[in-house]
Amino acid sequence: MLSVRKTDPRFVNYVPTTAVEAVERYVRCRRNGLKAYLVPECLIDCARGLSPVEMGKFEAWIVNPDADLSKVKLVEQKAIREANDSVFAENAKRVEALLDDTPPLPMEIDDEKMPAIDLLTIREELPRMGTPSTR
Repeated sequence: MLSVRKTDPRFVNYVPTTAVEAVERYVRCRRNGLKAYLVPECLIDCARGLSPVEMGKFEAWIVNPDADLSKVKLVEQKAIREANDSVFAENAKRVEALLDDTPPLPMEIDDEKMPAIDLLTIREELPRMGTPSTR
Protein backbone atom coordinates (compact mmCIF):
# COMPACT_ATOMS: atom_id res chain seq x y z
CA MET A 1 0.00 0.00 0.00
CA LEU A 2 2.96 2.31 0.65
CA SER A 3 4.03 2.09 -2.99
CA VAL A 4 0.55 3.22 -4.03
CA ARG A 5 0.75 6.21 -1.69
CA LYS A 6 4.23 7.12 -2.94
CA THR A 7 2.79 7.73 -6.39
CA ASP A 8 1.28 10.90 -4.97
CA PRO A 9 4.01 13.58 -5.35
CA ARG A 10 2.85 15.30 -2.14
CA PHE A 11 3.00 12.21 0.09
CA VAL A 12 5.79 12.45 2.72
CA ASN A 13 4.44 10.31 5.56
CA TYR A 14 7.01 7.49 5.33
CA VAL A 15 10.43 6.64 6.75
CA PRO A 16 13.07 6.33 4.01
CA THR A 17 15.34 3.27 4.14
CA THR A 18 17.68 4.21 1.28
CA ALA A 19 19.50 7.40 0.37
CA VAL A 20 17.44 7.65 -2.82
CA GLU A 21 14.19 7.57 -0.83
CA ALA A 22 15.59 10.13 1.65
CA VAL A 23 16.47 12.55 -1.15
CA GLU A 24 13.09 11.96 -2.74
CA ARG A 25 11.29 12.66 0.55
CA TYR A 26 13.31 15.86 1.10
CA VAL A 27 12.52 17.10 -2.41
CA ARG A 28 8.82 16.34 -1.83
CA CYS A 29 8.92 18.34 1.41
CA ARG A 30 10.51 21.27 -0.44
CA ARG A 31 7.82 21.12 -3.13
CA ASN A 32 5.18 21.09 -0.40
CA GLY A 33 6.45 24.45 0.87
CA LEU A 34 9.18 23.63 3.39
CA LYS A 35 10.26 26.78 5.23
CA ALA A 36 14.00 27.53 5.16
CA TYR A 37 14.37 27.44 8.94
CA LEU A 38 12.94 23.88 9.00
CA VAL A 39 15.44 22.42 6.50
CA PRO A 40 17.79 20.96 9.17
CA GLU A 41 14.90 19.24 10.97
CA CYS A 42 13.58 17.89 7.68
CA LEU A 43 16.97 16.46 6.71
CA ILE A 44 17.27 14.79 10.12
CA ASP A 45 13.78 13.37 9.79
CA CYS A 46 14.54 12.08 6.29
CA ALA A 47 17.67 10.33 7.59
CA ARG A 48 16.21 8.66 10.68
CA GLY A 49 15.67 5.23 9.08
CA LEU A 50 18.91 5.00 7.09
CA SER A 51 21.66 2.45 7.65
CA PRO A 52 25.22 3.77 8.15
CA VAL A 53 26.13 3.09 4.51
CA GLU A 54 23.01 4.82 3.20
CA MET A 55 23.55 7.65 5.71
CA GLY A 56 26.99 8.24 4.20
CA LYS A 57 25.48 8.50 0.73
CA PHE A 58 22.78 10.89 1.98
CA GLU A 59 25.34 13.06 3.78
CA ALA A 60 27.45 13.22 0.63
CA TRP A 61 24.38 14.38 -1.27
CA ILE A 62 23.64 17.03 1.39
CA VAL A 63 27.18 18.40 1.15
CA ASN A 64 27.22 18.54 -2.65
CA PRO A 65 24.06 17.48 -4.50
CA ASP A 66 25.52 18.01 -7.97
CA ALA A 67 28.76 16.02 -7.90
CA ASP A 68 30.72 13.24 -6.22
CA LEU A 69 33.68 14.64 -4.31
CA SER A 70 35.18 11.29 -3.33
CA LYS A 71 37.45 11.12 -6.40
CA VAL A 72 38.48 14.77 -6.51
CA LYS A 73 42.17 15.40 -5.90
CA LEU A 74 42.52 18.08 -3.27
CA VAL A 75 45.49 20.42 -3.03
CA GLU A 76 46.73 20.86 0.51
CA GLN A 77 46.90 24.54 1.41
CA LYS A 78 49.56 25.25 4.05
CA ALA A 79 50.48 28.85 3.22
CA ILE A 80 47.46 30.48 4.88
CA ARG A 81 47.74 28.38 8.05
CA GLU A 82 51.49 29.05 8.34
CA ALA A 83 50.97 32.80 7.81
CA ASN A 84 48.27 32.85 10.50
CA ASP A 85 50.53 30.93 12.89
CA SER A 86 53.40 33.38 12.38
CA VAL A 87 51.13 36.40 12.97
CA PHE A 88 49.78 34.74 16.11
CA ALA A 89 53.32 34.05 17.40
CA GLU A 90 54.39 37.68 16.79
CA ASN A 91 51.30 39.01 18.59
CA ALA A 92 51.81 36.61 21.49
CA LYS A 93 55.44 37.78 21.94
CA ARG A 94 54.38 41.43 21.80
CA VAL A 95 51.59 40.98 24.36
CA GLU A 96 53.78 38.93 26.71
CA ALA A 97 56.45 41.65 26.57
CA LEU A 98 53.84 44.26 27.49
CA LEU A 99 52.60 42.16 30.40
CA ASP A 100 56.09 42.08 31.92
CA ASP A 101 56.33 45.91 31.83
CA THR A 102 52.85 46.61 33.19
CA PRO A 103 52.95 48.51 36.50
CA PRO A 104 50.88 47.14 39.38
CA LEU A 105 47.31 48.35 39.57
CA PRO A 106 46.32 50.61 42.49
CA MET A 107 44.50 48.94 45.35
CA GLU A 108 41.93 51.72 45.73
CA ILE A 109 39.79 52.95 42.90
CA ASP A 110 39.86 56.73 42.75
CA ASP A 111 36.74 57.58 40.82
CA GLU A 112 35.90 61.27 40.64
CA LYS A 113 32.24 60.49 40.00
CA MET A 114 31.82 58.62 43.29
CA PRO A 115 31.30 60.81 46.37
CA ALA A 116 33.91 60.48 49.09
CA ILE A 117 32.57 58.59 52.09
CA ASP A 118 33.85 59.54 55.50
CA LEU A 119 33.13 56.68 57.90
CA LEU A 120 33.68 58.79 61.01
CA THR A 121 31.03 61.28 59.94
CA ILE A 122 28.57 58.48 59.22
CA ARG A 123 29.18 56.89 62.65
CA GLU A 124 28.58 60.22 64.36
CA GLU A 125 25.33 60.89 62.46
CA LEU A 126 23.78 57.44 62.94
CA PRO A 127 22.80 57.91 66.62
CA ARG A 128 21.28 61.33 65.85
CA MET A 129 19.16 59.87 63.06
CA GLY A 130 17.62 57.38 65.41
CA THR A 131 16.10 54.04 64.65
CA PRO A 132 13.09 53.70 62.33
CA SER A 133 10.73 53.19 65.30
CA THR A 134 11.80 56.43 67.05
CA ARG A 135 11.37 58.74 64.07
